[in-house]
Amino acid sequence: MIPTPTEITYFLEVYQTKHVSKAAMRLGITQPTLTQALQKLEEKLKTTLFHRTKQGVVPTTSATVFYSRANSLKECWSDIQDGVFNSDTEIEGSFVVGCHQSVGAYTAPRLLKNLEKEAPKLHVKFVHDFSRKITEKVVSYEVDMGYVVNPAKHPDLVFKKLGDDRVTFWKKKGAENLPKRIFADGSRAQTEDLLGKTMKKHFGDWKIVESTSLELIRTLTSQGLGVGVLPERVAHAESKDLVIFDKSLPSRPDEIYLAYRKEVLSSNAGRELLRLATFPL
Repeated sequence: MIPTPTEITYFLEVYQTKHVSKAAMRLGITQPTLTQALQKLEEKLKTTLFHRTKQGVVPTTSATVFYSRANSLKECWSDIQDGVFNSDTEIEGSFVVGCHQSVGAYTAPRLLKNLEKEAPKLHVKFVHDFSRKITEKVVSYEVDMGYVVNPAKHPDLVFKKLGDDRVTFWKKKGAENLPKRIFADGSRAQTEDLLGKTMKKHFGDWKIVESTSLELIRTLTSQGLGVGVLPERVAHAESKDLVIFDKSLPSRPDEIYLAYRKEVLSSNAGRELLRLATFPL
């Protein structure tokens, strides 16, 4: 694999300062992020670039050889950016966007419509996982940006809030005498909190049927097979066939963000994708 421009920039800073923490400070990133980037670069080059000491780092012979060529690589990349990404008439490129599948159900269509209308030469690939994992993938450069819910803030990322949601108990519209089942994803903190507050008082003899798929929970709930614990946007994703089971029961708020690294702003293509990916929910 070819080293990324970011990896080359990070390498040059460490080589010149001979110190990882100093280089991280000058680059404006955290030391773990810099260390991870160097490890990925070493994997790509299949060699060790630095020996760690108490005083800092010592470049290996391989590092010195790479350093003699790294500046040329950086200049070549700069020329490519000037010729491609800085064009005012044509913006193109490929990016990876991450999101939970349920979040993608109401964000991906909007993004694709915006791209088709305003930037048809920008291409995206979607990667799906839990919001916590998507945030980690953005940090580790596996994903360029992600739609995430209630993210843990990270110093290397920018978070733009897009909207709010709430998690509560839902049932099929018009359904009465429901089976005493609660469909829920017990791995979600919001769900765990709601069940903890309601099971003994409101659902004493009800059975909990767990699933990590919110789409399956919605399907089972819409068929009148029990009560589902869902975010409102998921409950109403396809139609208004679900209604709140009991308005006296508690709910938990959700906040939806777009998370990305500052490096995405370094190109016209990245800036345009961010503009089209940012919309109120």
